Amino acid sequence: MDQKYSFAYLGITVIMALLFMQFIMGMYINLYVSFPPMNSITHMGPHNFPSNYIVVMFHMMLGFLILVVSFIMVLLSLRIRNSKLVISSFLSFFFVIVAGISGFLFLFNEKNLYSLLMAISFIIIILSEFYYLYVIKVTENKLK
Repeated sequence: MDQKYSFAYLGITVIMALLFMQFIMGMYINLYVSFPPMNSITHMGPHNFPSNYIVVMFHMMLGFLILVVSFIMVLLSLRIRNSKLVISSFLSFFFVIVAGISGFLFLFNEKNLYSLLMAISFIIIILSEFYYLYVIKVTENKLK
């Protein structure tokens, strides 16, 4: 197996594991964490910081890590020089950004639209990663 493909397999494995953890934490946040209104006094200081916001912070950090890994996958796809891989990885990267922006906006008003956008982005990213994996398998079989 070519080294660039082994990096691609590693990247897909990492991003899928991170996405799984991100989805579980996102569901927990959606079900059990409520955000006080922005004009509330609770946003004024750290003393009123609920303990379950730690999950929200970890969710945001994982989202940033997913963004970094998806960007690395775009760069790796450009290095492999396969247009299908570039499109697939760029699609994943784009929807990671969409999910991140939706999550940021969700913090301020908890509208269901932003939650839906995050869920749809998750599905598109998963499908894109499976397509990426499929293209790698087909390409490797052609090289044999």
